[in-house]
Amino acid sequence: MKISFKQVLGTLITALLMSGCAQKIKIKALQPAEVEEMATKKKIAISSFKNDYYGLSGKIESQIAKHKLDQKRYFTVVSRRDLDKIIAEQKLQSSELMDEATATRVGKLIGAQAVINGEIASASGESGRYLKDAKECLNYTKKGCTKWRYYKVTCHTTKASVSANINIVNVETGSIIYGDTLNKEYSADSCRPIISDYFSLGSSTAILSKGQALNRLTTEIANEFVYKLTPNYIYFEVALLDKVELDDATSKQKQTFENSLEFIKAGRMDRAESLLQQLLDELDGRSYVVAYVYGVVQEAEGRLNDAKKAYTLADDLTTKPVEEINLALRRIDNSIDKRERAKRQIDAK
Repeated sequence: MKISFKQVLGTLITALLMSGCAQKIKIKALQPAEVEEMATKKKIAISSFKNDYYGLSGKIESQIAKHKLDQKRYFTVVSRRDLDKIIAEQKLQSSELMDEATATRVGKLIGAQAVINGEIASASGESGRYLKDAKECLNYTKKGCTKWRYYKVTCHTTKASVSANINIVNVETGSIIYGDTLNKEYSADSCRPIISDYFSLGSSTAILSKGQALNRLTTEIANEFVYKLTPNYIYFEVALLDKVELDDATSKQKQTFENSLEFIKAGRMDRAESLLQQLLDELDGRSYVVAYVYGVVQEAEGRLNDAKKAYTLADDLTTKPVEEINLALRRIDNSIDKRERAKRQIDAK
């Protein structure tokens, strides 16, 4: 029997639609800081940056000072007043803290464990405008537009870029803990749709001026830099399986499973966990679907080792690979490792 292209296309579309209908749950996971050595360097001084006309060092200082993890401040920032006092007493310029030896000497005098220094390597911006042809229909008929008005519109453009060199000096050893060049760019045209962070079309009035663009770019650099220094939480979605696969499961047991999914959807993990545990006992631990969903609930609640046990049980019960379970097994070991690394960073003195 021949299968037409339309039938194949219909099957693919149906499969895609069905895959998009699976219930999902949001998972919160703790990640370690990228710059791991900062775990033992929690008292920080931030020097004034060279060529810093847009306040990058101040933005970094503000971000670090206010950063909290589980409602607790992660870093202690030496006050700029104390730092400036030491710099004045030592008859130094702020730019001299770019030198590791000088940064180490000043850091020891103010009791810092690390000194952040840097410079704006380049910052440029330009705004412009150009004329664009446009037209407007003045008279519509059944045959279409019979009269047009042609005119010009003025379009505005802004382009900006910032490049910053940032270093972190270990005060104890005088070595560089971290050094990198961070680059950001901005480009906008008022006559073209502006794509926002959420991929929706924005208004043409959303275009930034040259100064606003440079200010935004330095803020983005500060945010990206500070993000590298601290443990943080990420959020991702995990798909659930939605039907008990056992033929001998009773209608009551199937209803219990559906109820557990409803509680998950409502954010009631406590009730979902209780129902799933009850169901696992009733089914003598034979359902990989129930074991998997139970593991997802454990993961969402932060009990990663229990989640791994449930995922392993689910995998043992399958007769062929199940993609959701494969993904869970690959994910959970990575999550456990990253959480342990993050906890060591948080507890380090």
